[in-house]
Amino acid sequence: MNKLIKTSLALACIASSSTALSQAVEEVVITAKNNQSIEDVLQTIHVFNLEDIEASQAQSIPALIDQIPGISFRDSGGRGSATGVFLRGASSSQTIVLIDGVRVGSATLGAAALNSYPIEAIERIEILKGPFSGVYGADAAAGVIQLFTKKGGNGLGSVQASVGSDSLEEFDVSFNVGDDRNSVHISAHRESTDGIDRTSILSGGNDDIDGFEETAFALGGKLSFGEFTSASINVLATDSTVDFDNTFGTDPGLQTDSETLSSALSLNTQLSDSIDWNITLGSNKDQAETNGAFPSDLTTNRDTASTEFVLTLGGESTLTAGVDYYEEDIKSPTTTFPITNRDNKGAFTQFTTRAGAVGFAASLRYDDNSAYGSETNGSIAVSYQLSDGIDATVSYGTAFSAPSFNFLYFPFFGNPDLLPEESESFELKLNGNTGDLSWYVAAYRSDFENLFSFNRDTFLAANIGEAEIEGIEASLSTAWAGWDLTVAADLLSAKNKQTGIELDDRAEQTIVLLASRNFGKLDLEFKAKSENGRYHRSGTELASYTLFDINASYRISDNLSLYAKVDNLFDKDHTVNLISATERYNTQGRQAKISLKLNF
Repeated sequence: MNKLIKTSLALACIASSSTALSQAVEEVVITAKNNQSIEDVLQTIHVFNLEDIEASQAQSIPALIDQIPGISFRDSGGRGSATGVFLRGASSSQTIVLIDGVRVGSATLGAAALNSYPIEAIERIEILKGPFSGVYGADAAAGVIQLFTKKGGNGLGSVQASVGSDSLEEFDVSFNVGDDRNSVHISAHRESTDGIDRTSILSGGNDDIDGFEETAFALGGKLSFGEFTSASINVLATDSTVDFDNTFGTDPGLQTDSETLSSALSLNTQLSDSIDWNITLGSNKDQAETNGAFPSDLTTNRDTASTEFVLTLGGESTLTAGVDYYEEDIKSPTTTFPITNRDNKGAFTQFTTRAGAVGFAASLRYDDNSAYGSETNGSIAVSYQLSDGIDATVSYGTAFSAPSFNFLYFPFFGNPDLLPEESESFELKLNGNTGDLSWYVAAYRSDFENLFSFNRDTFLAANIGEAEIEGIEASLSTAWAGWDLTVAADLLSAKNKQTGIELDDRAEQTIVLLASRNFGKLDLEFKAKSENGRYHRSGTELASYTLFDINASYRISDNLSLYAKVDNLFDKDHTVNLISATERYNTQGRQAKISLKLNF
């Protein structure tokens, strides 16, 4: 089976009797803790491995995971623009993004920009849905997205060159040394594109083309010390420049220069047959500098340390206990924050077990933050095997999201007395696997309170918002007449609980169709995605749309491959983000790209 079937199995968290599929589900899901395989994780999970990522030819991480039910994206005018990810209707600040186990993103904005990290540097993506503050603490109300950078590969390396629409030029080079136990990976990525006009505004010099440039370097390595101890190091550095329009007036050539740096050093040792010990030290830098009449220069520096013990208690029972610490520092020559530092101490435990047809998972975590005090959260999930190949799971959890430095301390807006946002979530899931047919359907509900908002009486940030989110998502995959087929659907209701108005940027109905087939040296993949019921600017409904994509790869020789991709095949004009009642952020039309890759 190709990547579509493998990905669907990850969605359903089930096993297969065939050899090829068994290899797929035996992968350990690192983000879920407790050394769990895909089939053992009770929560809804999605996994993209290196084969999936390369076969998709996706231009960015958001473009790749956009096929997952329960995810909506918002951009602000094409490649490199500001984006938001809405997992099961929650906001970007309610989903944690990790790189190699290290929390990343801006502490002033309170979220990570997934488009800031080049997909070419990533070998695996794990997405857990549901409340995970019981394991990860703040900002895991909707789930966790973890990116794993490359640590090595087959052969000595590769070179890839690409050209495409809007004067797109890309170049990637990587080198590998070592074997499965000891290895080093080094890679570099360069991309530039003229881009599109990001907005529909035609006055004040805004009727221009807004480009994007990105350079990235990655280093990964692992070293084994005997049979039971290993260490790994991962570093990802990016530097990008984005042109954008001025939605409030004249555009003098506005740009944002961004830099990110993520690094992780991990040590794993097996103390005994039943005890594993992990230590991770990490750091993250996120800087954005914008020119213009009102310049902005904001930098987040975050240092992290964590350690955990994984105890196998016998049978299929596992207990993980850990503590972690992170410290965030804000630096800005353009904005004066009265407080520029905070730290967080946390301790958690998670227990998983299986007894016959029943599976069980529970987590509990305590956080103590120097800015907003302490929080205790947890989750519980129970599964039952209804019949051979069909399981039912019910889960409940609480979570919280931390106020960003902007909400707490931004001049003339911040409120240092803000409390964290709080939420509770329920989920009921059915998943099954019979022969070549695998499927899952999940119904969920989340209630949020203390949401960060603007108090019109005090002109300051305040905890006055409430939201109610309900949804049903489903995925089904099968093989038919040589084709691997997947259909995924999502029904969502996300509303302001006080006003009844739909929340911005979430589509109420989404359906995705995927089809792929291998013809010897040629691989083909088709994708269609349709959205309806997306709202913006407090109740304005945007027009529904359907986009079609196609990509192909051809193996010229064992070491040389040709790739081709066309997104938005029929050049559909569509809107996902408004500026005002009369202006919008533009979206990309038909985009073509062709690549040549040499492995050596």
